[in-house]
Amino acid sequence: MKRIKKSVYLVTMLIILIAAVGATEYRRQQRVCTQISVAIEHEGAESFVGEREIRGLLQQSEKSIIGLPLNTLELKQLEHRVLGNPYVERANIHYDLEGKVHVAVQQSRPIARLIHPKLPDAYVSTTGRLLPLSGRHTARVMLIGGELIPKLIKGDWNQDSTGTQFLSLAKYIEQDDFWRAQIARMNINQVGEVTLHPQVGRQTIKFGKPNQISEKFGKLELFYQQILPRKGWNHYNKVNLTYENQIVCD
Repeated sequence: MKRIKKSVYLVTMLIILIAAVGATEYRRQQRVCTQISVAIEHEGAESFVGEREIRGLLQQSEKSIIGLPLNTLELKQLEHRVLGNPYVERANIHYDLEGKVHVAVQQSRPIARLIHPKLPDAYVSTTGRLLPLSGRHTARVMLIGGELIPKLIKGDWNQDSTGTQFLSLAKYIEQDDFWRAQIARMNINQVGEVTLHPQVGRQTIKFGKPNQISEKFGKLELFYQQILPRKGWNHYNKVNLTYENQIVCD
């Protein structure tokens, strides 16, 4: 009798467990999207993408996903749509037990603006992506021009060996408060040699190839700290950083 009672008890518990799982699954399948929550990293006056644009990208068959069963939502497909906005660097979408769909967006951040008289301007982001200009906001970033721009404006810099070098240089300038404020423009000639143009002072800075970046800026820092205070900001027209262990000023 004890064995029979134990067996009946186990079978009963198994039936209850199966029923509970079935009920939970049924409720899950019946849940619908009740709300959309959009969180955009660093959203504000200088945002290149807003909540309205993101919500527009979440529509299915030109209708809002609110009211649709959650189990019909293709989250990866929705993420792919959001990533279709060039100013979205990353996107993550999930829903909770209450039916709220959460959208987390990381914006692309421009660090330089590419300019050329015969081509539309474009931004380059911290990850090397090329971005079109935006009607929402104009980024106050360093300008990059010159003969090599038609080549550099064709694809993402992080997938091109030439672009990668100039991305490293642009990021070095952008990440330093002083250089970001001081360097207004970078010109790149046909063979990939860089000339920098400062905000303050009339001198042009011959940087050369985008290599030995920290060493060259170390020399330029000495120029600003030790030479200009004695000679004056407009004493020299040219500064050459291309020689090893030397600063040549004209």
